[in-house]
Amino acid sequence: MKDGDVFKIPLGDGRAAVGQVVSSYIGEYYVIIYDFVAPEEEVPSMVSEALESKPLFAGSSLGGRFRSGRWKVLGNMPVDGRKFLPAYKIGWRIPGEYVVENFWGTRRRRATDLEVQILPFRATHSAAFFEHAMQAHVGLNAWHEAFDDVLVGDIVTSADLFDD
Repeated sequence: MKDGDVFKIPLGDGRAAVGQVVSSYIGEYYVIIYDFVAPEEEVPSMVSEALESKPLFAGSSLGGRFRSGRWKVLGNMPVDGRKFLPAYKIGWRIPGEYVVENFWGTRRRRATDLEVQILPFRATHSAAFFEHAMQAHVGLNAWHEAFDDVLVGDIVTSADLFDD
């Protein structure tokens, strides 16, 4: 998988969603799943339209669905990581102390009190988790509160804090 790879997520009912790899970190992929669903056979010809849709889910994912071939790469398109790649808080040497880390783990600094409150810890989900979240979004499965964690919202990006 490469940065910018666009992929198809079959939903199990003849439709598919579209996602894109933004970047990778230690064998995990930061993916965006767009709020776009179409008949599965039509998705390959609708990539541009899908990428113009609103990002719905985002987060770090394991690559199981890619390795198994369930999520198929449709092509590669430019993606602006500065818009999507988050910064994280991580615990530091003393309990209750935190640092801010950029997406790639290459830059760190002490977190402010506000950053401790608003930044997430780094988390990774299985690709199946994202697939189930999308299925719930379109009404095929029940919505689980855990899916809220991967909804795209106002995130503080690595570029916001480190000018990456």
